[in-house]
Amino acid sequence: MAKKSAHDMLEELEEQFHGVHKKILDSKDNYLASHQKEYDQASASYQRQKKKLEKATNKAAKDADKLARKGTKAAQNQLKKARAAAVVLTEALSEARGIMNTAQGKLKSARPFEKKLAARAKALAAFEKEWAKKQVDAEKAKINRAKKRKAAAKKKPAVSP
Repeated sequence: MAKKSAHDMLEELEEQFHGVHKKILDSKDNYLASHQKEYDQASASYQRQKKKLEKATNKAAKDADKLARKGTKAAQNQLKKARAAAVVLTEALSEARGIMNTAQGKLKSARPFEKKLAARAKALAAFEKEWAKKQVDAEKAKINRAKKRKAAAKKKPAVSP
């Protein structure tokens, strides 16, 4: 019964080991990819905001030139509106830049962690390989001990009373 219990415990531990190993491999595969995706989204948002700002700035410059020539009150109001829009877009661009920089920082910090996960996965694989080798060696040793006992029993003369 004790052997059966130890064997069951060994199988349970091995199952847990494989579960941990699988989780590490899965997290390694997903960790860097999720940060890369977040960075790509932030970068795309930043680029969109930047293009909007460039268009608005160009339009505001053209409008300002036209309105400056006219000199009317309506023209001055239009110029103020264009400048206010440029300020709002600049603030949005600044915010998008901040988000992108945060995502970029997370991505940079994710790379070393991803390397650690890869190293752990490699170490677990090596351990698993070594463990399997030890199991095979233990089985061989057990078989050899059984053979030696049988051989010793055959060599031993029967004791007669």
